[in-house]
Amino acid sequence: MAQTDRGGTRALGYAPATEAPAPAWEARFGLGAANPGGRESGLLNVGGELLTPRIATLNDRFANAFVPRFHLGSSLNVNGTQYAYAGATWTFDVSQSVFLEASLGAALNNGKTGAVIPENRLNVGCNTGARGAAALGFRLNDRWSLIATLEHFSTTGCSDNPLANAGNPRGPSNFGARLGYTF
Repeated sequence: MAQTDRGGTRALGYAPATEAPAPAWEARFGLGAANPGGRESGLLNVGGELLTPRIATLNDRFANAFVPRFHLGSSLNVNGTQYAYAGATWTFDVSQSVFLEASLGAALNNGKTGAVIPENRLNVGCNTGARGAAALGFRLNDRWSLIATLEHFSTTGCSDNPLANAGNPRGPSNFGARLGYTF
């Protein structure tokens, strides 16, 4: 049987937000591991991004999850492939302190391409692609959050040039943690 609060608005722990949160910008910075298990593996990865407020804010947290925030960021692999990206981020508030995110956007990298690639570097095939990410976040208070991230730069189908795609091109995947500050 579903649990309800005194007002009858909560079923199984879900209730609409009592008021819409104020629009806010967010800056995130953190560290991670680059491309585990592959070339460029084990290198330090430094990441940062800036997120805009949602373009609209809804009172229902489920519906609000479909309203994106836009982001601009970078992933700086020490001695490896680095990239800058921009796109959209969707956030679902599991509770007041826990949230899930998905991000998708376009990206540019400085990775190695062509027929001859150093053994310790990834062959990314081309310098454009898409970046996707998933995250699990914890709000420490109303300003600070800690976010565990997994991101991937995809270069699938980025070039019809057989030399650019020689050696099975693959974009980097990184995981780590970021500290977010809302202002």
